[in-house]
Order: sequence, then C-alpha cells, then structure tokens
Amino acid sequence: MSDTAVQTDDVALQYVARVDQDLADNAEEQERIGREIEAMQQRLNTLRRNRTVLMGVRSALLRESEAEPAQTASSAPTVEVTNVEDASGQPVTQAPRESTKSSKPTLVDLVCSYLSGQSEPRAAGEVTEDIAKKHPDRQVKITVVRATLESLVAQGRVRRNRQGRSVFYSSTTPLNGTPSTG
Repeated sequence: MSDTAVQTDDVALQYVARVDQDLADNAEEQERIGREIEAMQQRLNTLRRNRTVLMGVRSALLRESEAEPAQTASSAPTVEVTNVEDASGQPVTQAPRESTKSSKPTLVDLVCSYLSGQSEPRAAGEVTEDIAKKHPDRQVKITVVRATLESLVAQGRVRRNRQGRSVFYSSTTPLNGTPSTG
C-alpha cells in the first residue's frame, strides 16, 4: 500500500473515532436533558395542582366575603402571614392577607367542627344544611361549603369518599383531636 492510502486510512479512522465520541457525548447530553425535563415536568404538574387548589380557595373566599356584611370601622382587619410549601417541599411565605378577628368562627372552623362530631361521612349538602340551621345569622351556600371541603381535602384535614356519583366527606381528626387512620 502506498503512503497516501495509509495516511487516508489513518485520517478516516481518526474521523470515525471523533464522530463516535461526538455521538457518545450527544447521547449523554440527551439523557441529562431528558432527566432535567422530567424533573421540571413534575414540578410543573405540582404547581398546576397547587394553582387549582388556590383558585378554588380564592373563589370560595370571594364568594364568602360577598355573602358577609361589609366590615365596620370597629372590626379593623389584622394581617396574618401563612406558610405554604413550594413544589420542592420548601416553606414559602405568602403575601399577608387580611382577616378579621371576631367572635364569629370561620367557615373552615364550622365545617371541621361539624365533621369531627359525625360518626359517618356526610355530603356537602348535609354539611351546608346543618351549619345553616346552627348559624342562621350566616348565609351559607353549598358552593362555598363544597369549595371549603375540597380545600380541606387538599390540606389533608378532611377525607373524600366517592360512592357512585355522590361525594361524602369525613374528618381526619375527631373531636378529641387525634388524627384518625384510614
């Protein structure tokens, strides 16, 4: 074989080796980016679920505040800061929200109290009816109660049971304050 043919073969082999290395690097980079995309997709899904829950809570709060009489000067709002976890489980402080400190229990308190005292799961309509009877001074709407129940389910404070097309709710914490199992 001539020197030119040997040199051409050596150059070709060097190019093949270089292309093989580039292909290996490319495959490695694709795997790394694929893992990053999967992690970001999981985070995006978590953020979407959190947004859905927060939008439900927001609409329930807006509907509840519309049903309540306007604040008087004597019931000045106080600022309350709440903590929530982000998608990675790290605590995130939310913006302060206004709340009124009065002797009137919140709808969340009323719902939790009612469910804690029940031995069997209850439908949203039953919860609404009982709260309306016990608190005739409040305008309690089933849509607000249902949104409150779903918010409590998302927080793990209430358990949801589906039976066909019906949905029933029960407390995860009975009146004595110890979490129930199941």
